[in-house]
Order: sequence, then structure tokens, then C-alpha cells
Amino acid sequence: MNADDLLLSTETTIDDGTRARRQHLANQLTTLPDEAFTRLQYLQPQIGCFNRCAFCSQVAGSDVWQLSLTGLTDLAAAIVHTVRRRGVRLGSDRTVHRPGVLFPYLDNDIASYSHLGQLVDLCAADLHVRLRMSTVGYSAHQEHLVGTHRRIVADHADAIDGIRFSLTPYTVGYRTDRDTYIADLAAALRTWRPYIDRVGPSAARAAVELRFAPLVHAADAPLYDELTDGRHVIAAGPHLLVSVNPASARPDPTSIAAVTGREASLTAPGVPYLHLISDQILAAGDHAKAARLALEGLLIGPHRIRHALVHTWTNADGPYYAVDPGFTLDGRHRALHLYTRTERRTRSGYTDATRFFLNALLAHKTASGVGRRAPFPHATAADVRAVLDRLAARADQLADVDRRAAAHITRHVLPLVQAHAEVLAQAGYPASAFFDRGFTIDTGQIVNQGRARALFLGLAATEDEPMTPREERGYGDLSLSSVRGTVWRIAVAPTEVGPVHRIGGKNTAQAAPALLVEELDPQHLRPVSRVTGQPLRRYVLDGAETEKMPLTSANQLCAYPGVPG
Repeated sequence: MNADDLLLSTETTIDDGTRARRQHLANQLTTLPDEAFTRLQYLQPQIGCFNRCAFCSQVAGSDVWQLSLTGLTDLAAAIVHTVRRRGVRLGSDRTVHRPGVLFPYLDNDIASYSHLGQLVDLCAADLHVRLRMSTVGYSAHQEHLVGTHRRIVADHADAIDGIRFSLTPYTVGYRTDRDTYIADLAAALRTWRPYIDRVGPSAARAAVELRFAPLVHAADAPLYDELTDGRHVIAAGPHLLVSVNPASARPDPTSIAAVTGREASLTAPGVPYLHLISDQILAAGDHAKAARLALEGLLIGPHRIRHALVHTWTNADGPYYAVDPGFTLDGRHRALHLYTRTERRTRSGYTDATRFFLNALLAHKTASGVGRRAPFPHATAADVRAVLDRLAARADQLADVDRRAAAHITRHVLPLVQAHAEVLAQAGYPASAFFDRGFTIDTGQIVNQGRARALFLGLAATEDEPMTPREERGYGDLSLSSVRGTVWRIAVAPTEVGPVHRIGGKNTAQAAPALLVEELDPQHLRPVSRVTGQPLRRYVLDGAETEKMPLTSANQLCAYPGVPG
């Protein structure tokens, strides 16, 4: 082995100890299949996350293990040596999804990684890949990190393929010190403003994605799901669906027929129903009578009624109904999902996945004469305030027909949108950014992945199982994820055996510092086939230096956003 092969671009010589460590890692890397490099997606120098989001899709642990600076540079040098010898490029065979781009995160927040600056340097100068960043923000009181991000934006913007700022109500900083969290996120957006202006806002390049708590109601009683008076009637809480046309059976099952680009086509169209919403009328419990009166237009009492399309859907937990699961022609979203009780799904109920923020934002753009996809360059703070007022007004409008939805808007949706508006204002962004469909993205309710299952109150029995057609499109059996093929991950392993909440649900503890090299099914990002249950390829490499940052040190280190300075 040529010793020069183990040098990084900034090095002219290395000592014998460094050479021995790198050679040891390189020897192990040579035993891996080519796909571990050409289909590499996650180069993860850190596991664990101090943000402790209750809905964490990747079941992150609360203690952090990460590559030290020595471990990071040794691994990079060994990887460079290996791919050079083989004549391959990292991530080059992932042609469907960001070829040549690596994700330095899975169950961690890479923006708070102590050696992020060195990682970006190595990716730009030696690994010849670009990085996709995702973060809930980082502390403005952590001077080293603040300087690191400024330097990345100033000197290595070309090495960043995109950055996503995720705004949720679940991060510990948002929950415990919201003002500090908002200030920290605003500072991060100020720092990254030159990059965002350069690449342009979009979900793929630079955006703030708002992820909302789910609006869920669950009960131990069975779902009302009957064929009565020649109609099909479904009811849960304040919602009742009655088939417009006479029906002797429930709608035929629907599934995804094909995925083309980012769009999914369905095997059957939705069936027309009337959708009645009324706390008062349905509280009486006579759903058959309410259905008849809805069809005849004779309802008395506070209510709303509209036409809807209903699909019968099935997931691993059993059948459920999806009402208007897609977007309307004017871009709005008002999906409702009703779940029957089954052997696996022990409760029945519904999730109202209406995107209240998106709908209010589009309504204001329409009222202002701005197309739903068009920019709103002349927007002002008054326009932002008008959207917030629309949300408050929507809660008032729903209060007499759907108390849960009204309370959900007031307690969960409006505060998060207000936080986003405050972040943008503090960061000095124009009001137009609030309305920019590429920058401010309402992703709707959180999805059933990882720890989020508990937040669906028994309506989700299976972890990582799609609960809606929209989720099915994202990571179901035929989905945007399934067509990508397996991907690979190189990640730090925890060195202590402990409960899942400490070491994470996707990591296997090792007795000594080690790296996990795993083939992952992209549908749930685990080294097991989601369809067959068979294990995928997995290797353990030793010799990489790691360091532990326990949760007890997080506040002292200002290692997450929302820590008071």
C-alpha cells in the first residue's frame, strides 16, 4: 500500500500512528461490496439527538456518540483510498434520488455536530460529494457552531446540496423556552440567507418545513360503518359520510397503481359521498337518521356539509377509509381518515389531516389577487397577520360544529405558524418568504414513523406503517421510497448497552468504538427488508475514534437550540 494514498488533500505527511489507523480502516473497507460505496446515502458521523422530539421518525437516542476529529479524518482518508483503488464514486449509483449527494444525518441533527466544518471541508476537497443538511436549528450561544455555519456559507456553499429547516412543536427547545428557540432558529436563518438567496427556495434546496401535531380522536367502541336504507354510512366523532348514490356494498379497495416521478396514480377513483360535520347532530347517536336528513337537506342545528370522495384503503393494521386524500384543484387539502377496529388495531377513530395553515395562506393569496403558485413579492407584515387572523377565525367558525378541530387550530396550528412568522421577522426575511411555496412548506400532520406511533392513540398498531394514502405514496410497498432500491449507511455505533431512548432504535451497541456499515431498506431505513423481513447486509468496522456526549452535558455545551445563554 502506498502511504501517500492515505494522505488527505491538505496533508503532506502523517505520523506512523495515523498511517496505521487509516490503513487498518482501509483494510476493512476493502472487504465491503462496491454497493456500500456507490449506493452510499448516509455517511453519519454522529448518532443521537439532544432535541428529543416525541415524534422522532428515526427513534433517535438522547445520548450522542460521534466521530472525533481524528476519527473523522481517518475514516475520510480510508474511504478516499478505497474508492480511488476501485475506481468508483460515492453515491453514484443512486440515480433515482440525489446521486452523488450524501446525507450526514439519520437519527441526529447534523447542524450541531462539533466537527461539521471539517466534515464539509473533507466532502468538498477529498470525498468529492455534496451534503444534504436537515436541522431544527442550533444554538446561537454556541460560538464554535455559529462560526462553523458562517464559514460553510461563505466558503463551501458549493458543497451543500440543500438545507431543510424543520419547525415542529416537539423539539425540547420549542417546548421549554420558545422565545430562545425562536431566536436561535432566526439566527440560523440569518446565517444561511446568502446560501438560500443564491440557490433559490425549494423543498429540494432550501426551505422551512412545518410539521404539525396530528388531530386524532380514538375510541374503544367500533367505528360506525353500516349499510342502511340503501346507503353506506360511516361515522366517527363529528364526522358522518353517507354515499350519494344507493349502495349495497362498501367502496372497492383502492391502492397505488404506479409511481411516476413524484406522483402516484390510484387503482380506482373515489366514490361520491356527502360529508356532514356536526358535534351536536351526531351526539344523539342516531347516525342512520342523520344520514337520511343530510341527503334530504333537512338537517336542523349547527352543521357543515360538503361533497367528498371516499376510498377504501388497507394497511398492515387493517382497512380504513380515506376521504379526499389528495389536494383539491385550487391546491387546498382537507383529508380525513377513518379507522375501523381490527385484531391489530384495537381502537377506532379518525385523523383529520386538513392543512389548516396551507388553506388559510392560499385563501389570503386568492383574496389578494395572487395565484396559488405565484410569488407574492409585495406582501407585507399585514398580509402575514391576515393569515394568522384567518386561522383564528377558522377556529371560531368550527367551534360550533367541530370543537376538537377548533381547539387543535388554537392550541397547535396557530402557535406554530406564529412562531414561523416571528422567526422570519427576527431573521430579517421579507414577508414574501412567508408566502413562498418553495420556502414555507406546510407538510401537514406528522407521519407514522418511529416514536410518532404513540401520538396516534392506538389507531396505528405497527411502527413505520403508512396510515394514509399520502404516506403510502411516500414509503409504502409501492412508493417514492420503494422505487429507489436499497441504500447504504456508514454510522457511528454506541459503545454502551442501554434503553432505546438513550442509544436510539436504529443502532446496535458495540463493546468498543466502531462503525456500522449497513444496507438499508429505504421504506423504513432499517437493515431489514420491509416486505420479506429478511436481514440485509451489515458489517462492523473497528478502529475509528469516537467520543460520547451524554445528555447531562447538553445544556452546558449549548448543544441544541433553545438553551438559554
